[in-house]
Amino acid sequence: MTVGDILVFLESSGEERIEINKGLLTEGHRLAESLSGNLRAIVVGQGDVAMDILEDYGACCLYHVESDDVSDYCGETFSWALAEAAKSVPFRLFLFAHSDRGSDLAPRVAFHLGTVAVSDCIDIVVRAGSLYYLRYVYGDQLEQEVSYASQSWEVASWRPDFLDKREIQKKVSLEVQRLRVDVPVDMLRTKITDILPPDYRTVDILHARRIIGVGAGCTDPEVLGMIEELSHLLEGSLGTTRPVVDEGILAKDRMIGQTGKTISPEAYLALGISGSPHHVAGIQRSKTILSVNRDPRAPIFAVADAGFVCDLKSLLPKLIDRIKQYRDSPP
Repeated sequence: MTVGDILVFLESSGEERIEINKGLLTEGHRLAESLSGNLRAIVVGQGDVAMDILEDYGACCLYHVESDDVSDYCGETFSWALAEAAKSVPFRLFLFAHSDRGSDLAPRVAFHLGTVAVSDCIDIVVRAGSLYYLRYVYGDQLEQEVSYASQSWEVASWRPDFLDKREIQKKVSLEVQRLRVDVPVDMLRTKITDILPPDYRTVDILHARRIIGVGAGCTDPEVLGMIEELSHLLEGSLGTTRPVVDEGILAKDRMIGQTGKTISPEAYLALGISGSPHHVAGIQRSKTILSVNRDPRAPIFAVADAGFVCDLKSLLPKLIDRIKQYRDSPP
């Protein structure tokens, strides 16, 4: 085992794969530097990994795992192929994103390597040559720090919304190696027939791309009906604050904030939410925050990218009508 080399599994499918890979390479390079090692990357099967970013983010080598049995994704075959290939590669830490694919592969790969995986990390730090993994526990209420008790291969998955993304100043030349593996017949037990996108109505808000926040100013049945229609038009998941949960309008698993969930959607639309510090703590990782409140002094406006002072009963019908017009207009 090489003391400081970091091996990053590159995502080769999904809309967010490029950004996820940039984050993994950034964090992998940081850890490799702290351990006086090199950053290496590995990919298996078909798909686009945008090889042009590897040199910009400091990878010295890309291993392309090839096999007749990894053309289509399957956790059993992919994990075995990755583990077998990794055994011939120098690395200290095998790093995955905690994505749909990464969270499936990391523990399987760890099993085949005879070790364990630390999943859903929010950070990894180096102290005195040892790696320490930080992760949320108890519904994101507490942080846990763990490390490996014995010297072995280490495997971890990193939550994508906590990945930094930064090109390095000094470029490195990239070496590409192809690693051939033959998957045993007894590994070919299952086959994925279809991959269904998540339903915005039921998906965990931790993974939702668009979220509509329902605050105390939305408890009127008429307003709630319009918000439900808006969520269907935008295919946005509903999130909420504690007062709405206490009223029994939305379930607790929809609550956002320090006593709820920390979200990171592409867009967060806060409706009738004043913006208490408890709630704001859970939305700051959103890429874009839009807020609507009839109180011009509402704290939510201080953290919003754009804010609108108006009554929801007058705004929502017009907004719904405008979205419908845009939806139905010819391309």
